[in-house]
Amino acid sequence: MVLVNPIGLEDWQAAGVPFIDLDKALEIEKATTFDSIKRYEQRFYYAGQWRPEYDRWVEMIAGMYRGLGAERIAQVQARIAEMAFIQPVVHELERIRAPTLLMVGQLDRTAPGANRAPPELAKELGNYPELGRAAARRIPKAELIEFPEIGHAPQIQAPDQFHDALLKGLGGS
Repeated sequence: MVLVNPIGLEDWQAAGVPFIDLDKALEIEKATTFDSIKRYEQRFYYAGQWRPEYDRWVEMIAGMYRGLGAERIAQVQARIAEMAFIQPVVHELERIRAPTLLMVGQLDRTAPGANRAPPELAKELGNYPELGRAAARRIPKAELIEFPEIGHAPQIQAPDQFHDALLKGLGGS
């Protein structure tokens, strides 16, 4: 199994991030735009290392919110956000039995709900260097690959480095 900067390595609710109900989450999702996605990704995904070619990935996501299925996309995304918040995988890591390649960009600071958290708490959330190492210790057959200068999406930010590490981690070359 390969996990790349997985969401859910920390329990935001237990940390004190305020819960929002599904109706509020849906309202937030319906307000999603290209600009709001880009601002979020600039802040959390790439550690200020934005490149114009990342816009295509933002457009891909934004297009789903504008298309014929926009209402459904908003509903699904609201439910995914709720699930990640109330059922983070962090509590299940010891149950993973498959050999696991955990690939973590060390500049990632993704923490859904951090925008709702008190400022002092928000600063502490999404510390992927710590989260990745803690997860690797808890997953029985984990191998951790850390990308020191990369954020949430190493496959986009440094595809050659990511693919080399992935193939090596999977036993290929």
